[in-house]
Amino acid sequence: MFWSLPDAGEIEGFPIQIREAFANAQIRRCEAGASISDPESAPHRTFTIVSGTVKVTKLLSSGREILIAILQTGAIWSDRAVLNGYWREVFLETMEPAEIAMIDNAEFERAVRTRPERLAAFMLRISEQVSDALTLLDDFRGRDVASRLARVLVRFSKQYGVPTEAGVRIDLPVTHQDLANMIGTARETVSRNMARFRQQGYVSDGHAASLEITNVASLEALIV
Repeated sequence: MFWSLPDAGEIEGFPIQIREAFANAQIRRCEAGASISDPESAPHRTFTIVSGTVKVTKLLSSGREILIAILQTGAIWSDRAVLNGYWREVFLETMEPAEIAMIDNAEFERAVRTRPERLAAFMLRISEQVSDALTLLDDFRGRDVASRLARVLVRFSKQYGVPTEAGVRIDLPVTHQDLANMIGTARETVSRNMARFRQQGYVSDGHAASLEITNVASLEALIV
């Protein structure tokens, strides 16, 4: 199991608990593209994202890299998962300038275990995330690239979208390579499909980092 809490405010009581846990944390300021954790140097630590966005990727035995999670402000990650072998060959990298607060794993565990109901709520949230991940994998099974890409864009519009006059702007520094790593295809294939979406009026820009979706319904119709 990996520990990731994308929206800490969803669980009553956790914001205070998290602030207490990270009160004396070391703050690391990182530029875009900085490595936060990798299999060679993973220490016994837990961190929370104070600001910015971090991507979690995994290197498969085939040599292909897949993007397994995007962590934003408030997210929590523990390197214990890497040390225990649940997620081998996992890399964490900033997608934009970020500030990361880091503490020892044991210190975080003590803070979480202070009240059993909070620990139970935390584990419930984790089980929901694992369920969401398995559902996402099942959704991709048997779908063509256009359908898988549309599925990701629609999900991003709901999770990260900001309403605009033209539609929904996705404020997420994700590249075409990141999208390719999410849906298991080549960057060139993603770029071709994004260009087609733009021509059909589904999006207003072919670059995901500044993407605005102008026809969410049409993208949803592609998810067959």
